[in-house]
Amino acid sequence: MKILMNEKGYSLILTMLIFLLFTVLSVSVLTVALSGVKRNQTSEDYVQARELANKGIEHITNQIQSDLKNELGEEGITRSEFITKLNTILNRYKDVINSVHNTGATGEYRVYIRNIENVIENGEENPLKKKITFLSRGFVDGKEKTVISEVEIGAQSVLETLHYALGANKLCKTPNACIPGEGNMFLHGGVSITGDMKVDGNLIITNRGYAYLSGEKWIASVYPSILPTQGKANANLLLGGNIFTFNHTPPYEQHITTSNFGSSYTKLTDRIDDAFYNRQAPVIVKRQPIRDDIQIPAQKSVFYYKHNSPGVTIIKANNRIISNQNRPNDKVYASHDECILWCNEKYDGNYTFTGNNLFKSFATAGSLTIRNSNNQFRQTTFKEGAYIEKDLTIGNGSDSYNPNNYDKIRVDGPIFVNGDLTIRGADAEFNSIMYVMGDVTIEYSRINGLGQNGSLIIFANGNINIRNNSVNQDEPSNIKGFFYSEQALEMFGVGSNIRIEGGISARRIVLNAIRGRASNQNFSGAQKITNNDYFEGAQNQIGKPSRLQIIYDPEIINTYADIKSREPVIKNLDPPKIINRDIE
Repeated sequence: MKILMNEKGYSLILTMLIFLLFTVLSVSVLTVALSGVKRNQTSEDYVQARELANKGIEHITNQIQSDLKNELGEEGITRSEFITKLNTILNRYKDVINSVHNTGATGEYRVYIRNIENVIENGEENPLKKKITFLSRGFVDGKEKTVISEVEIGAQSVLETLHYALGANKLCKTPNACIPGEGNMFLHGGVSITGDMKVDGNLIITNRGYAYLSGEKWIASVYPSILPTQGKANANLLLGGNIFTFNHTPPYEQHITTSNFGSSYTKLTDRIDDAFYNRQAPVIVKRQPIRDDIQIPAQKSVFYYKHNSPGVTIIKANNRIISNQNRPNDKVYASHDECILWCNEKYDGNYTFTGNNLFKSFATAGSLTIRNSNNQFRQTTFKEGAYIEKDLTIGNGSDSYNPNNYDKIRVDGPIFVNGDLTIRGADAEFNSIMYVMGDVTIEYSRINGLGQNGSLIIFANGNINIRNNSVNQDEPSNIKGFFYSEQALEMFGVGSNIRIEGGISARRIVLNAIRGRASNQNFSGAQKITNNDYFEGAQNQIGKPSRLQIIYDPEIINTYADIKSREPVIKNLDPPKIINRDIE
């Protein structure tokens, strides 16, 4: 009986111990769970506070952009007015006392400008832009997070396009909007490139140059070469797709418009050295491309005005010729009389400039030709720009390969051309940005920079054709400029001999070239293509200069900024650029 009682007592004690143990464990688990919930809630509060702080940065940035756009309006404002408005608007949000505050369902944020700094571009201050340091605090249930962000705000930054010797751009947002072969670059034969390249699509390379000489001809050459600019160890290739080479003879038009490179093409992305002359290949850089929104048509309103616009001076062109005008403070519009039984004043003639001409600004509803003699340079200057409603022609139209037969012409200032631009028969010096709505043709010409850093920079909505320069000549035609096309760009250095100091950018680029000599007569070491077309043999091309050289000029960036600053009004803002962001 005692044994039984003892067993019952032990059972009771054991039961109580087990109960106590489970109670302790349950309390512990509950405590841990509640603690975890509390920690999770705290963590979530901090995450939400950080998100609110980021929203504060976004809010104030968009507000400043909106304030600036309202000041620009539809017509834009002058450069000096923009600088004043920019500083005024930024100071409106500077320091804690001027914080932007917002309260929502989850919490609140307060954001203000802590610091305003000047922006240095290419060693010089850009007064149209500021680097802003924003401080934003987010608050959720007593928890706080601080975000500090540096953002550049303003106008007139240097275009990404201008940083490359060659750039093939993929601009279309849907397949139906793409041109055939969009974003691709074709380097056929002994093209010579100095500088970096950007190819949004594929890079297609061969050791033969193409020319149409009594039919399609692929001319034996060498692979293209690419060298770094001075001070750099290697050239860079920003590549969006792959590198292909080929040794068959495809139909040319079909070849340059395809984007599907099948078994007849060899992929060399992983063996890039095999695709370049002397195995000197660029370094491939993979990153998302930055696409410039240049908006060529939108530039029209910067330069356009009518004959009856306020402050316009009408000058009457006798025989439609305007010569030796010195009007540095005048906003000029051209006119002429058309007389049959009586005379009517007209504004849409085909006008011609001769001699030295200086205008504050110039506009015409017609076309303009700039001419001169071939013995002494004469200069046309547009201090704040020119607007040409129809076509602009520069030069005497010569088809000679001798520059001594070309008009000696200097052009200074920005120009908008609503038609086509033709430079032919011109020994020209430029310090000009030209926006061209139509096509551009440069042939039988020599182009240099005006002054120490001058250059010709063209943004064309249409095609750009650079051809028939120094055909069968040993010395190249020098062209100092940067050429951007919203369409395809094709150049030949097979018969032609061209040296571009600057760069080229388009939605599709096709370059054809050989190295060495070209002639309409046979010569030692030549390969015969037709009875009138002889070119340096492939083996002899090694070590010879290319007939199509593109050499990047870093000064093009300064030239662009200098000329851009002369445009009469600011109409567009750059998107805000985030420089740095820290979370505290």
